[in-house]
Amino acid sequence: MQCFKNLSCNDQKALLTSSAPEILVFSICCFSVQNKCGPDNLLLDKDLVISRTSRQFEVAIRNIVSFIIDTIVDPLKDVKTDRYELSRLRRIILFNTTTKSTHQNLKDPEEVRKLRRTEHLLLQKYTNITPGRLGELLLLLPPLTTAGTLFVEHLHLEKLVGDTFDNLVAAELLLAMGNG
Repeated sequence: MQCFKNLSCNDQKALLTSSAPEILVFSICCFSVQNKCGPDNLLLDKDLVISRTSRQFEVAIRNIVSFIIDTIVDPLKDVKTDRYELSRLRRIILFNTTTKSTHQNLKDPEEVRKLRRTEHLLLQKYTNITPGRLGELLLLLPPLTTAGTLFVEHLHLEKLVGDTFDNLVAAELLLAMGNG
């Protein structure tokens, strides 16, 4: 993604750091939808499934999985998003400057805001033929923020799935940069 590469290293790091939980949750949701994962499951890797009904996980984890399935995965299935829309949403997540810590750590927050606005406009133009579609897609963002926070605070994904977490984040960042 050339526009991302054109940002300072400091701004790249700040954006990646602040958006990583949301991008990770979004990637898991997209992966689960694309691989037609069962209705009560999140697919973290080809052989790694977390179920909202599994007794092997504590109640808090099952509640988070339920929240993610109900507020992100199911709407993604209902809206039938395509790759272009998913890519634009990832970029909108990445270029988020609304958190205080992100905004303070950016050297050029105005440039990042312009990039996010461009992504919004591209998504709006693309979805313009279907009334209300843009709104449906953007309504996925607040639950993603909540889910990202919940993942970081409660799941401790690194301990739960080991290297899979690092592989997912690395793969997602490479994919995001390659789609640009």
